[in-house]
Amino acid sequence: GGVSIFTLQLAKAAGATVIITSSSDEKLERAKALGADHLINYRATPDWDGKVLELTSGLGADLVVETGGTATFARAVNATAPGGTLFTIGFVTGAEATVNLLPIIIKALKVVGNNTGSVSDLRDAARAIGAARIEPVVDKVFSPDEAAEAYAHMAAGGLHFGKLVFGLEW
Repeated sequence: GGVSIFTLQLAKAAGATVIITSSSDEKLERAKALGADHLINYRATPDWDGKVLELTSGLGADLVVETGGTATFARAVNATAPGGTLFTIGFVTGAEATVNLLPIIIKALKVVGNNTGSVSDLRDAARAIGAARIEPVVDKVFSPDEAAEAYAHMAAGGLHFGKLVFGLEW
């Protein structure tokens, strides 16, 4: 989705090696064209966290952006390197989960929720986006009259690659 693609773009602009997961090989190829270094189809590889560990010589990723929620959180914890950060911003599969705290404690993980940040953070982000010349990936533009269609497109899950945008006439 849009958050994952934007995260990929920011990470590549910062010089990171990026491992990206998707349910679609087509989307993974599009992510590769945007700079993703390693691609994992989580439908073909349900133990995707093990693949992340393999790709990182058993260490895990320093930063994991988790959008799945209940069904994927434990795997995201497993895929995060000791001392790493698990940034949880979504709950596509549900928001309430039973969490095993032991690996979070043992690995000294920082689990961060979604925070839109301050005005100063927004200014810093805008500068970084401009300096890196990041262009947003737009899947589809809707008019305000198409709000129900836009929501249905988003809610269908897995249909879009990039942002869904409302075009406004001023």
